[in-house]
Amino acid sequence: MSLERPGRAGRRVALAFALASTLLGAALLAWWLSPLEELPLEPGAVELAAGPAMTAPVMAGDASAAAEVAAAARPASDTSPADKEFVEVCGLGKVRRGELEDSLQEDGEAPSKSAWAQALDRQAKQGLADVLKRLDAGSLKQRVAAAVLRADVQAAAELAASTDDAAAYRIALRACRRDSTYRSAYPYASQQQARLAASVASGVRVPEPPVPGPIPVACAALNLERLELLDPGDAWPWLLHLEDAHGDAAAISQALYQLAQRRRLSANTHALVTAMAGVIGTEPTPGETWALVSAMGVDGASMTEGSLLSVGRACRPDALRDANRRQLCEQVVRRAPDMALDVMASRMLHTLEERLGLPHSPKALSREEADRAQGAIAEVSMRWAAEPTCAHVGGMGRHLVKLAREGELAVIKAYLKTTPASAPH
Repeated sequence: MSLERPGRAGRRVALAFALASTLLGAALLAWWLSPLEELPLEPGAVELAAGPAMTAPVMAGDASAAAEVAAAARPASDTSPADKEFVEVCGLGKVRRGELEDSLQEDGEAPSKSAWAQALDRQAKQGLADVLKRLDAGSLKQRVAAAVLRADVQAAAELAASTDDAAAYRIALRACRRDSTYRSAYPYASQQQARLAASVASGVRVPEPPVPGPIPVACAALNLERLELLDPGDAWPWLLHLEDAHGDAAAISQALYQLAQRRRLSANTHALVTAMAGVIGTEPTPGETWALVSAMGVDGASMTEGSLLSVGRACRPDALRDANRRQLCEQVVRRAPDMALDVMASRMLHTLEERLGLPHSPKALSREEADRAQGAIAEVSMRWAAEPTCAHVGGMGRHLVKLAREGELAVIKAYLKTTPASAPH
């Protein structure tokens, strides 16, 4: 698609380019609607795309840009009711639809800061500041989460270094690993940005990847071995060992063996959203909703780390030709239903069961099931992208609180019960 003065749809694509590095939360909404087959399967791919240095602009509360990126990510069939001249914007009032949708300045380089945009941004900044104060006054896990949400990895690591709280330690260790991955990937990211900037149409600015800040030296005190001692039954450290094996056959076998001995995986996919939900009621205010969206974005920067995707890589079809590897993979996959806590893990479980010729477990999701459930969730939770009323923004907040308290897979299963299957082709 050309980006040179292409009209409304193209302007939204251009806006997505311009905001990609600053709107992690909105980008995660787009990811959450993507099928597993489109996810990057190489370690560090997501961390490169959404590194820790990119979270600071999200913390500034650019909610208006979140609405625009979400609008750009909506399927083509999800159109706004064009017959309505005015749109109700939460915290501001009625806004002409044209003003809401035409958010690029004439030069196409940056989103305009109109009255509606400033109103949403004020909501987001105040909401996040209020929620972070509550986290700061809470448990150690909540204080560590607040530090990570402020992009202060050093403070998070300092808080967690001597704790016996495995949940707090996991949050800090995860942030440290993400920081390290981004630093190592930054030179490549810069090179790729320069190539992309040279290839896109003139008039569209492709943002540069943020330069990493000071090294969080306190991260040196955190390690997987300590986490194993804090929570011996947790499979998560061994999924990380599996990621770190990098083709070392002996290390891969040891990690798979250890995974097969465990029946539990700590819930890490939405760790920051869960921590934040602990200080928010079941009916979030608009400001609290934007804070949850920011937390979801930071969580998503490590969404593949410590996941069953690492088992998928270790148990590739070519690797399964080795009898020992196949046996280990079968043992892990038979345990994996207890480790499938989100849609990505459930999709990978379905794929691995098919790959190994095993019967599908109730927690395994086919692509059709995942797409059906996510489509239903998107219809409910992303109404705010077209109509940013307080009711729709609140609906998104309720969805994120439900996601944190009930678990992603439970939410998916509930939607499947109420969403009819597609007719056979």
